[in-house]
Amino acid sequence: MSDDTLFLRLAGPMQSWGTSSRLQIRRTDAYPSKSGVLGLLLCAKGVGREDSATELQPLVTLVMGVRVDREGTLDWDYHTAGGGHGDGADRAVGIRSAEGRVKKTASTGRYETLLSRRQYLYDASFLVALRGDPATVRACATALEDPVWPIFLGRKCCVAAEPVFAGSGTFTSLTEALTAVPWRPRIRSIDGTGRSRSCALDAIIEHPEGSPPPAHARLVYDVPRALGHHNHGPRWITAAQVTVPVGEPLHPPAALRGWRDPYGPEWDDLKIRRLTLDQGLCVFCKSPADAVHHLDYADVRVETLRSVCELCHDACTALEYGNDMHRRRIDPSDPGQRPAILRQVALILTQRRGGRQRELLEDARKAAGDFFEESTGP
Repeated sequence: MSDDTLFLRLAGPMQSWGTSSRLQIRRTDAYPSKSGVLGLLLCAKGVGREDSATELQPLVTLVMGVRVDREGTLDWDYHTAGGGHGDGADRAVGIRSAEGRVKKTASTGRYETLLSRRQYLYDASFLVALRGDPATVRACATALEDPVWPIFLGRKCCVAAEPVFAGSGTFTSLTEALTAVPWRPRIRSIDGTGRSRSCALDAIIEHPEGSPPPAHARLVYDVPRALGHHNHGPRWITAAQVTVPVGEPLHPPAALRGWRDPYGPEWDDLKIRRLTLDQGLCVFCKSPADAVHHLDYADVRVETLRSVCELCHDACTALEYGNDMHRRRIDPSDPGQRPAILRQVALILTQRRGGRQRELLEDARKAAGDFFEESTGP
């Protein structure tokens, strides 16, 4: 029997599935859109925009279900686009006026640049199931295994962290298909115990045409008719939960040889013991301590922890990121490292306000040489 369901694994550092993006504000949905997934398939097939209307016809008949294996985090980034050069006929990429001409900056005469805020979904993972005609499923599977063009997760800057093609099979419904594939945790717990045999995950299920949608269904407009411009049809979707078996971790112990989770089951006890040993005070400034700082993530013991306040903890962390935290750790109790930590504390106090985190990290990186010259700690 031919497979009637195609599975796609959409996981990566960044994803963007915008169905309501307009002008300078480009949002993303919290889960993959059908237009984005079908566009991904056309990319794998090597179908250009001029042929998309014809090639989309068999794809839109596939009903789609999405399982949220890791919901990710929504955040914004700042982009510029356009500002290109004319080709001799005053044709350029940029902001156009109501008359259709490309705008130019009055002071410089250069083409204006389009400024936009774009939203992304960070560190998310989805299992997508497309169910329908076996011949269409087979053609899509073949294309995903050997794509003509590179595959992206919504935008060209969003690359996949795992192979997109996740197999195929035969099922009686989308719910059965999304339930059949085990959910895999990233890592196994330290002692390997306490893992449930199943877990409940959120899912978005498309209601097929031909029957009235359920009362709790929602209408969305993300069924593409052609690529290159906004032309989408409607479909009904329902929110659900599926109970799936828990499989093996994505990173088995053999792949993590020598690695230890610094926040294992014994972490709370270690933190309390360190804070008690330091009388609840920061080892650097003697303010009340509410955190502990690691000197060695591979060897987490009371002796490798230091009680710190929030400000001193931020200063130590910024220095470690700026000076390659894998090469050397910051010890707030080491007198030789005190000058560098004091400079970083002063920098944080003068520059701590919205939007300056990136600048703080850059300043810490620039000070890398000075820090290592003055530091005499371990």
